[in-house]
Amino acid sequence: MKKFYFLTVFIIIDLLLSQLFLLKFLENDLIKANKESFENRIFNKNYNYTFQKQAQFTSQYDKNIYKIFTNDLGFRDESTQSLDREKEFSILIGDSFIEGVGLDYKDTIVGILNEKLANNKFKFLNAGVASYSSYIYKKKIEKIIKNNSDLKVREVIVFLDKSDVSDDERYLNKPTFFKNTKGKFINQRKEDFFKDLKELSFWRFYTKQTISGKIIKLSTDQIENFLSNIEKRFFISKKLNKSFFAVTDFEIKAIKSINNKPHIRNWYLGTTWEERTKNNIKFSVENLNELKNFLEKKNIELLVVLYPWSFEIDNEEIRKKYLQFIIPLLNENKINNLSVYDIFLKGNIYENIGKNYLYNDIHFNKNGNQVLANELLKKINQ
Repeated sequence: MKKFYFLTVFIIIDLLLSQLFLLKFLENDLIKANKESFENRIFNKNYNYTFQKQAQFTSQYDKNIYKIFTNDLGFRDESTQSLDREKEFSILIGDSFIEGVGLDYKDTIVGILNEKLANNKFKFLNAGVASYSSYIYKKKIEKIIKNNSDLKVREVIVFLDKSDVSDDERYLNKPTFFKNTKGKFINQRKEDFFKDLKELSFWRFYTKQTISGKIIKLSTDQIENFLSNIEKRFFISKKLNKSFFAVTDFEIKAIKSINNKPHIRNWYLGTTWEERTKNNIKFSVENLNELKNFLEKKNIELLVVLYPWSFEIDNEEIRKKYLQFIIPLLNENKINNLSVYDIFLKGNIYENIGKNYLYNDIHFNKNGNQVLANELLKKINQ
């Protein structure tokens, strides 16, 4: 009974100290990054949302806290500069892959392209923002070019993402203007305080709201991760017919990436693919064709880049089904396109995935962005 009383008193004291200042101290950088990111990702009536112009703030993705600077167009850039309108530009647009979530600017595809180019008269621009899709790509590019007649744009490069099929479904009615549904910033831990108690989720409450609970959760997560890695090592050794001990860390990382975001993979399977995804891809191509027609009148070229998620590299059936459906559609509409799939399929595909994608995530890391940049420059130089 004494042990029970001691444990109860310990948890109560831990809870009080954690709520008063310990958790605030530990989470200060994370909360600051989330708050600044929320405040600087602003509503736009023409294309729903964008970045604040000439802003400097921290953002957070997964466990990564990173800095974002934006130029006078509200595009992510190396600094809060005003663009030199004497230069020529190529605009890259996409979703979180092009924004470069979790990465410093120099490690994003646009940062790498500009470093490789080292041309004082030309620059690549990053118009990408997380959760964009083809309808927003079209709306944003059209508005930016209409409102900046002095901007010398040579070409627009659209990176079409696998998640566009789900994000675009919100825009099938092609809204002319958007309503501000942003809401207010929420500290999720504080929001969950009473929610978990109300739902009698005491373990979840304990691991979120106390220091001792967070330490225990961290320890159990490490044990689970260790056991998971052993399981994945067995899987890879059997799949590649190699020794358990010959399996590399990159190959284990690959499985973690492949299994991330399964709800997106499901869009490319079964009845969902037939009944919804195909129609949404047609909608994407329709938006791209309208963008191409707009740009042609301005003597601006359009290039659409198709790049793989890690689950496609691993799954030949899904990969071929997607490419054999979308590439003919792009070609029928005379939309210039580039597929960079082949470069990721050379050699050991699991090593490729582990080397080129963020750990336990679907986004490219610095090395993956370098591969993309090299393939894009080959296309442009042709």
